[in-house]
Amino acid sequence: MYWWITTVTSGGKLVIFGPYMSEEDVNDYGFAHLGSNFETHQLSTRDQGKATRILKKKLFDKIHDLDTALQRAKHKLGEKETP
Repeated sequence: MYWWITTVTSGGKLVIFGPYMSEEDVNDYGFAHLGSNFETHQLSTRDQGKATRILKKKLFDKIHDLDTALQRAKHKLGEKETP
């Protein structure tokens, strides 16, 4: 199993980080770079594309807004972006 992080930027963009090999690794990265504004997810894949699709589905199940869930996800934060 692999660990992934999701966060939403102040501009509303979904950002996905990963994979990480352990829950400790994912939390260390999250708290060091994102403060407390992130969620962790354990998935059976380390493939970024597949993980992105799974996490977008989870987002849709949570918010029930197809337009938001289908927006393009980022995989790194820009210099001026904050979570």
